[in-house]
Amino acid sequence: MDPQVIAAVAASPTALVAAAAAYAAGRHQARGAHLGPVDAVRRQHQRDAYAAFLQAAEAYAYGTRRTVTIAQAHAEITRTGDTSNPAGVNARAVVLRAEAAERDDALRATLPVVQLEGPEHVAILAQEVVNAAFQIRIAARQRDYSDAASAQAARDEHVHLTKAIAAYVTAARDHLNGDNAGR
Repeated sequence: MDPQVIAAVAASPTALVAAAAAYAAGRHQARGAHLGPVDAVRRQHQRDAYAAFLQAAEAYAYGTRRTVTIAQAHAEITRTGDTSNPAGVNARAVVLRAEAAERDDALRATLPVVQLEGPEHVAILAQEVVNAAFQIRIAARQRDYSDAASAQAARDEHVHLTKAIAAYVTAARDHLNGDNAGR
């Protein structure tokens, strides 16, 4: 057989393999070019959802802190000039905390978006934040904080909420920054 024919026949499979690899690489690159902007938009929606939920959670945590409600009650009573009843500050603080605990609309409104946009582990942690807030809401209706045990329980509930928020923040940040090891 002619050496040129043998060389052409031997090179044909290599050329076919190279052509197939180039075709596959081109399709992959085109798919990446198409999905890149879609992924960027999705990532921005996730970031917005996570941030809105975090803002609602932080606002709820701040508003339901016992020290914040005591300060608010003290300021209100000082403005009215009725400082004769020190128990009045505690009673007003109880009312203010209960009112703040009822204002969980933003938290409940932003949770479904996190549940839809986020991966399961982030959604579970967001649900834990809402559960901790719900515990504060229930307790705020039932306590008067007149004894040390009741005040300590309020602090414990708040610590639980802030720990749940911290776990959510860590998971959301890791997800958004691409640290999905073990996920």
